[in-house]
Amino acid sequence: MKSDLIIAYRLLRKKFKSGIFSTEFYSAFSYVEEKAFFKNLIFGVLRYQDYLDWIINSFLKNKEIPPSIRTILRMGTFQILFTNKPNYLIVNEMVDLVEKKSFKGLVNAVLRKISKIGYIEPKEIHLKFSHPKWLVEYWKSFLPTDYIIKMLELNQTPLKTTARVNIRKIERDNIKISNSLFTSHSPVGIVFEKIEKNPWEFEEYKKGLITYQSESSQIIPLLVDFKKDEYVLDACAAPGGKATHILELQDVNLYVNDIEKERIKILEEQFKRLNLKPKKILNYDAQKIKLNDFFDKIFVDVPCSSLGTARRNPEVLRRQSKENFQKLSKIQQKIISNLWKNLKKHGLMVYSTCTVTIEENKNTVNQLKSLGEFLDIRNQLEQFGIKYIWDGYGALFYPDETLTPFYVSIIRKIKE
Repeated sequence: MKSDLIIAYRLLRKKFKSGIFSTEFYSAFSYVEEKAFFKNLIFGVLRYQDYLDWIINSFLKNKEIPPSIRTILRMGTFQILFTNKPNYLIVNEMVDLVEKKSFKGLVNAVLRKISKIGYIEPKEIHLKFSHPKWLVEYWKSFLPTDYIIKMLELNQTPLKTTARVNIRKIERDNIKISNSLFTSHSPVGIVFEKIEKNPWEFEEYKKGLITYQSESSQIIPLLVDFKKDEYVLDACAAPGGKATHILELQDVNLYVNDIEKERIKILEEQFKRLNLKPKKILNYDAQKIKLNDFFDKIFVDVPCSSLGTARRNPEVLRRQSKENFQKLSKIQQKIISNLWKNLKKHGLMVYSTCTVTIEENKNTVNQLKSLGEFLDIRNQLEQFGIKYIWDGYGALFYPDETLTPFYVSIIRKIKE
């Protein structure tokens, strides 16, 4: 157990950012003994960080303490308040993690005080659900209260793993994987009640019967009809969820592009695993890419602030800012403006993000309002049982047990 705590401490000190399927996490995960405890500790500390710091700071005279000590105090406080582990054992283990003797007494004193007082219910909503205060206030400026509360509540619970069934190889009704159920919204999705081994080791994955993909992302290609042999571009394609899904749905001439060479390798591996063949794989910056081809459909899952992924990647909530929303929106506007030139007249641009900001969603796509027609996709979403917020340009998915916040806007090209 001590070695598990050391591994958890080192991961948290690195500001673990890559999500539950990251190579780094599973590399560490394979070495730990108490896997359920380890995963709960890592993600629990990240999810409850604001609340934990509020509790810790109430017992500190000087709140400017070394990051290493802050990390140990967060680990200890989370275990005291949210696990059944004996408090005396938690305190002793956390003190043992402290390398500088001068801080051992501080860690011991603070954790003992917290163990005596226990959980304190904060009045402020941002502390109750452990989110940055500025972010909650920002969401209040344009989101209904019920959406905010639902999102905050769900962000405190782990997101179950979902996968897409490759309907070219097997019908969803015929897929038999233990601890899995059909997803509520995606007609090609399954959700795992629990996963007790490295997900990449499942035979169904290796044989190309399933692809790990969020349920929200699975919905996007299902919102349009593909015609055989038409030309389609996935402009920001890696890691390949939507691109491979498109080829599972129809034999189109698919061009895939991504700016990062390393992610291109991931794309190539996914196509090979699924026995799918895109027409071209490109490696360009979508803001600057120049193509001679014209497309019937262009999918643009743009780089974004990723706030909708907080259930899988809690750290994302604490590395964003309003300034970054603006910066990302400018990049997104450049991307869709550049790609618009390669969209055929009456062709469709499918714009999507996994974030919850007005800058990156409505304010980005409305630059095309004089050039295109925004399709009303509300009936389609309702057929999938998806609740949404419609802003006149696109839809923001309401989160639920398996659906994460996702924005999608579909624009038909009328003018250059």
